Amino acid sequence: MHDEVAGTAVLDRKTRTPERDRQRDQRRWLPVATLGIGALAIGTDMFVVAGILSQIARDLGVTIGAAGLTATVSALACATGAVLLSALLGSRPPRQTLIGSVALFGILSALSAAAPTLPALLATRLLGALAASVYMPAAGAAAVAAVPASHRGRALGVILGGTSAATVLGAPLGVLLASALSWRAAFGLVAVLAAIAVTGLLLTGAGSGPLMRATVRERLHPMRSPAVAGVLGVTFLVMTASYSMYTYLPLLLAPTAGPPGPGFFIGAFGTGGLAGLWWGATTADRNGTRRVIVPAVAMLTAAFAALPHLATTVTGTLAVVIGWGIAAWGFVPAQQHHLIGLGPGPAPLLLALNSSAIHLGSAAGALLGGLVVDTAGAGRLWMPAVACCVAGLTVHEILTRKAPS
Repeated sequence: MHDEVAGTAVLDRKTRTPERDRQRDQRRWLPVATLGIGALAIGTDMFVVAGILSQIARDLGVTIGAAGLTATVSALACATGAVLLSALLGSRPPRQTLIGSVALFGILSALSAAAPTLPALLATRLLGALAASVYMPAAGAAAVAAVPASHRGRALGVILGGTSAATVLGAPLGVLLASALSWRAAFGLVAVLAAIAVTGLLLTGAGSGPLMRATVRERLHPMRSPAVAGVLGVTFLVMTASYSMYTYLPLLLAPTAGPPGPGFFIGAFGTGGLAGLWWGATTADRNGTRRVIVPAVAMLTAAFAALPHLATTVTGTLAVVIGWGIAAWGFVPAQQHHLIGLGPGPAPLLLALNSSAIHLGSAAGALLGGLVVDTAGAGRLWMPAVACCVAGLTVHEILTRKAPS
């Protein structure tokens, strides 16, 4: 089989010119890049909130914890929408789903920028997150359909890379705009990125591949497996820990943020995240998921416990934040590998459930962190975060004792 493929490739090279090959590759990857811009817009919306919570609270006359609900409702909507709405819209053409969802997300982001009160902001954030939850699985399917089977991993990497780039570029830029203008400018940036994505989708014809159709019951079926439910529980606990800290990062860094500002440290977190994605994926492939999950969660635990003590200098804070980014983002692909390896259902459904667990953890973390900030102060945030990490590591050890990964 390999020889036949190789022979076909030789014949193809004889009948194609380098210029035609280049043009064909551009036509193939341009839609994928456009899909990545949509992921960048959604990721920016997700990660920029941490840097502007204080401004939202001050402008709308609410507490920091109440302003943190903007992250909670968004994450909850993403968690439920990824399962429910994707099932309901599974019969619609993928292109229609992609353009409609990101366009609606952009409109609602613009409305968030104009929201006069906290309830209005929560409503636009919730509806915008529902639209975003439909876009992400559709974008992944469209990216895979746009390239040959041998390039599917790279295509999915572009979509994930768009989300990762949001922590390095989109969110820091949004925080910078918020500092110079208003927190409303950050949501305005998200709306502009969404508009660029819609324009690109209209021009490139992305979304020609079929979406995987599955009912809500079929999507939730793998959770009947205790092993799957346990792994999803670990994801939930670790993400709860991470987002209880990340959502209120500017408060944690207030003593040392100084001239660099929170956007600098959010960018550092994203830079560590890019390295973590590579480490988590490659190490899980080569050495098994346990070689990633255990050290990643242990590193998170240490980072959360150390941050209050090391956040007295820019250098110490930077080291902790980068390590935190490496551990948090390295954990995600390892959990995906672990979940797929259990094999109780199709990989796309398992990954969708893991994504929902991530968003549920994000919502729980933002809510938990808000309660701690309002009642005990930001200096106590590390305690529930460490407790969640220890609980997650304990559950992982119990699950893998009889069946090591």
